[in-house]
Amino acid sequence: MADARRTGWRPGSAQVAEGIGKAIIDGTYAVGEKLPLEADLAHQYNASRNTLREAMRLLAAKNLVEIAPRRGTVVRQRSAWNVLDSDVLEWSADQLLNDPTFMEEFVRMRFVIEPAAAQEAARNATEAEIATIRSAYETIERLIDHQDVPECLEADLAFHIAVADATGNRFLKSVAHSITYAMRLNFQRLFEAPHNLTDNLENHRLVMEAIADRDPFEAHSAALELLAKAHAATRNLFDDPP
Repeated sequence: MADARRTGWRPGSAQVAEGIGKAIIDGTYAVGEKLPLEADLAHQYNASRNTLREAMRLLAAKNLVEIAPRRGTVVRQRSAWNVLDSDVLEWSADQLLNDPTFMEEFVRMRFVIEPAAAQEAARNATEAEIATIRSAYETIERLIDHQDVPECLEADLAFHIAVADATGNRFLKSVAHSITYAMRLNFQRLFEAPHNLTDNLENHRLVMEAIADRDPFEAHSAALELLAKAHAATRNLFDDPP
């Protein structure tokens, strides 16, 4: 699923960073390997030295490379890469969609965040925020028989983000928004399973109703049930889940 940011103009440094970043992720430039000389990369990507240097700073900020004086620019270990960076996720999307470890780790991380978010939303949501959650749920319900349409996936994503936005907690909101792209990848893979969302629709409703009823305990419990089904569905996508 393409990122909307890609439809507009991007500076040359971002385009060069994307080319080199994809080459790092697909192994063209291996972990621990020193990248080609600056002049060679500038020629390869038809970029000025300044553009290339800015691209390298972008990649260093994503922890894909380390720029070391006298050593050149070296590809960092995969464990150091910023896995929540939207560019890194987009460049890795084809691999991650079929990576059971990524999917397992991501759903387990959701267990840490989402029940707490539902609980805090039940305590703190405004009437307008509850209306937003309800609207997202009703969109899912309306599209549930057409799970394959992109609008259904986006409505499901909007539901989870709306819950986080209703927490009144800037940290939970920030974390939720930072994992949006990873969540989209997770949902995209889950939506390939027939009836996946249909089977979990009731738990979405229970989360929404518990928040509307200002019941933190039930909101937390319903979110756990929702995630338990998502976890089982994620594991069922792979013959040999981690």
